[in-house]
Amino acid sequence: MNSSTEQTLETIEAMRSQEDNHGYSVTDYLSELPRIATTALDTPVDASCRFVMAKWCNEIADFCQYKRETVAISMNCLDRFMSSPTGQEILLDRNMYQLAAMTALYSSVKIHEQEAMDPNLVSTLSRGVHTAAAVEAMEYKMLQAIQWRVNPPTAMSFVRMIINDLVPDHLLSSYEKETILDITRFQIELTVNEYDLCSYNGSSIALACMLNAIDSCTDDDMFFTNFETTMGKTLLVDDKEIQELRIAIYELMNGSDDNSLMCQKLNNSKNSSSSKMDTSSSSSSCITTESKSNSIHTSPRTVATSCDC
Repeated sequence: MNSSTEQTLETIEAMRSQEDNHGYSVTDYLSELPRIATTALDTPVDASCRFVMAKWCNEIADFCQYKRETVAISMNCLDRFMSSPTGQEILLDRNMYQLAAMTALYSSVKIHEQEAMDPNLVSTLSRGVHTAAAVEAMEYKMLQAIQWRVNPPTAMSFVRMIINDLVPDHLLSSYEKETILDITRFQIELTVNEYDLCSYNGSSIALACMLNAIDSCTDDDMFFTNFETTMGKTLLVDDKEIQELRIAIYELMNGSDDNSLMCQKLNNSKNSSSSKMDTSSSSSSCITTESKSNSIHTSPRTVATSCDC
């Protein structure tokens, strides 16, 4: 084992320790709602509300050319906040939940992107429902609740290290690695929107998505079996859980509007190894007058009116 591989394995071990022992896990906080909600007048947050806000965060990220991984981080911060005693109170107020979701993105962009969002822009995107001061106050409340843990190990961080650093080039060509990374990333981005999957560790999501991608891209059963066994032991994940995740993620892919793009990608990967998809994009600033006025990117007026409740 060379020093680079050994270092990668040590990093993965440290990330797994973060997931299990250092406050980055997410509980099934919506299951607590029957106990928290005490009156018939309460209209608590549900999974569809989370989906609406996750989708909005992705739209903002795409428009501003932020990384989708930043959205994954923001949703993890939001979910952990909702798991806290302070966050559970917010679950009874959909307007406050909207503010918390927007604030989670605002904070994550500030930490993980080169260009921060102005709190006044966040207020504008909320259509004036929330002030800049409210965004800043919510940020402080959220950071206190999650104990300033804002660097969760993401599923894609596991994937990049495993595919790029642990899989030898003689087993997968650079094009095959790129294709697996693309298909894995697509699946991971779908999981970020789903409440039912938010309590799974990023390492488990990563392995399930990689296995689906490899299974779709290659007919090499021996490589697949060896990869599944080796990475399962490396990540210390439960085999049954991974199988359940693989099925759930396949179902998400089948129901996705963008699934046709992945089908085309799969066909290309099996029929061609010489051409590559052009993924380059020009950089542009998010903080513009256009972004403030474009109704596509404004947050839903309230989560209550955007969810089918």
